[in-house]
Amino acid sequence: MKRWIIGIASLIGVIGGSALLMTFAFTQDMDSDETKETEVQRKAKTYLEQHLPEARVTGSLYDNMGNFPFEYAARAIDDKTNTEFFVYQQEESGRFVDSYHASLWEDRLERRIPSPTLEQLNNQLSVTVLYDNDKIQQLGDARFDSKAYLRKEVAPTLLVDVPRKRHEQDKAQVTAWAKSLREQQILQHMTVKIDYVSGKGELLEDGNSLFVTL
Repeated sequence: MKRWIIGIASLIGVIGGSALLMTFAFTQDMDSDETKETEVQRKAKTYLEQHLPEARVTGSLYDNMGNFPFEYAARAIDDKTNTEFFVYQQEESGRFVDSYHASLWEDRLERRIPSPTLEQLNNQLSVTVLYDNDKIQQLGDARFDSKAYLRKEVAPTLLVDVPRKRHEQDKAQVTAWAKSLREQQILQHMTVKIDYVSGKGELLEDGNSLFVTL
């Protein structure tokens, strides 16, 4: 579930993201409608019985800030894989969907993906994996295939914060790292987004990120 918030923060920058997280944590439970929370949990239970029978509803989430693609969602967990995810109703189609595979694939890949090696960095870099849940839903039942996370249609974004300014060799080294993930059969397709940040978390390079796509 944290990936949704990380994804939002990555779009608006480190500083804005931090402020957003603080505000979201403070306001997410304000003015929620208990009737709507109960309804979304009830419908989510029916949905899970049909699509993910090993998962169960654990609660609900109310988003009154427009940060998520829903206003109300049920929180759920699959006890077999210990994956936490959302079940919610899409606004346009009106159908219920889940973020199970996005959460599952992100968790597993973050444990497998090694940190990239760049010049003048003593500490390991953290890699955050983000999948677009709308694209996953478009796979239909194919998303249940064990290799579905490798498909080009759902290629994830790998987010990496680098605590210094950009170096001339960064793009070549990031490209080589991404290619090594392909050679190790960890991922076949991906977009790597490198943000350069100061020790205080401020964006460097005028907020211009380095992108590498394979």
